[in-house]
Amino acid sequence: MLTEINIDGMIGPTHHYGGLGVGNIASQTHRDQISNPRQAALEGLAKAKLVSNLGITQYIWLPPSRPKLELLQSLGFHGSPQEQILSAFETAPRVLSAAFSSAFMWAANSATVSPAADTKDGCYHFTPANLISSLHRASEANERRLAFANTFSVANFHRIHDPLPGVTSLRDEGAANHMRLSDPSGEIGFNIFVYGEEEASQSSETSNTRFMARQTRLASETIARQHQLNPATTFFLRQHPDAISAGVFHNDVIATSHEGVLIHHELAFLDAEEELARLEQEFLDRVGQAMVRIVVSNDSLSLADAVNSYLFNSQLLTPSRTNEMDSSPRMTFVCPMQCHAMESANRLLRSIIADPKNPIDDVQFVKVGQSMSGGGGPACLRLRVPADERTRSQLPYAGTLNESLYESLTRAVERYYPENISLSSFCDERFVEHLNEVEMALQQAYSMRSYQNG
Repeated sequence: MLTEINIDGMIGPTHHYGGLGVGNIASQTHRDQISNPRQAALEGLAKAKLVSNLGITQYIWLPPSRPKLELLQSLGFHGSPQEQILSAFETAPRVLSAAFSSAFMWAANSATVSPAADTKDGCYHFTPANLISSLHRASEANERRLAFANTFSVANFHRIHDPLPGVTSLRDEGAANHMRLSDPSGEIGFNIFVYGEEEASQSSETSNTRFMARQTRLASETIARQHQLNPATTFFLRQHPDAISAGVFHNDVIATSHEGVLIHHELAFLDAEEELARLEQEFLDRVGQAMVRIVVSNDSLSLADAVNSYLFNSQLLTPSRTNEMDSSPRMTFVCPMQCHAMESANRLLRSIIADPKNPIDDVQFVKVGQSMSGGGGPACLRLRVPADERTRSQLPYAGTLNESLYESLTRAVERYYPENISLSSFCDERFVEHLNEVEMALQQAYSMRSYQNG
């Protein structure tokens, strides 16, 4: 029996709107606006707490250190840290923004994960995303590899791979472009890789997209081989160019899946019906029942509304039940508040909940406005790991969210996180020094959790 672990990347104290996201409409729209790191982190923690309250194991990764001075040094900025920062602000402000980026909070981009149930060698496989499409994110690959090593390396059945080579034909953005379907036990898995670029030589012009695609087919195929996935239950779908041009920079902005449910917009994929038909047949043959496929028409939710509401970037979850008589929802949609405010999205959600042919019978709305303005909804903030008992039992205690850790992290955020910042805030030497205090406070919250367990 596999149960889902959600790993959230905690939003850092340098959360700001740098507008660096390639093809990300929200990121570009809010570029250089004032951000509120304190509010952002509190929203993220509250969302994670809601998931934990549903009975789902929720893990928290602390923010890695910022600024990335090694990035500034590698790009030719010299002198003391303060001199490097001031010089970058004056001559290359986007580079400075990248050095202070808090985009690591979107953990869905951290890796592609395959559970042992899906792999030929019976091991868990983790491939950290190389994220080479964006200057501000590419250096996260090594940070996240270390995070996986610290979280999962205690067992010999975990395989943590290096990120794919940093070349354009192997652009990889992790689980944001990967979906998994399964039977109710999670043991029979079906892996769906979604890519935006078919050939390595394609550009945005030749692929008829307004923005560069962030995932290549070669990268997806490489990971599938690396993870030793069964070709019969592995599927490759191409993103629709119209969706990429509308701001669908990752598949999780236009499609989502959970257990036997696949929800996608009618313009999510290009020429995919044959592969989707193969998926439906394989699911029926191996599971013994039909998968639930919900196709959202452009008339009921336009591409623009899908991008603005982030409806498909909601978290689809199965709450735990205490006993057979428990009347808890079969599946719950955790949606951004924007889905409640937008009539087309709200109407669509109501129709999904009311349909007895699918197991989704509840929706909960969360405030993640600070993340949304940067270009990431609830599902962007988490990585899903379908975990067996071996993996669940060896998950480090310190980062597993409960009331104690939630309160400790919340207190640290309320006391130490800045309220409002802009790019110029990073030029204040006192601000940079204060970041060390924030990091120590968060680490102390973790260590207190470990001490309490001991």
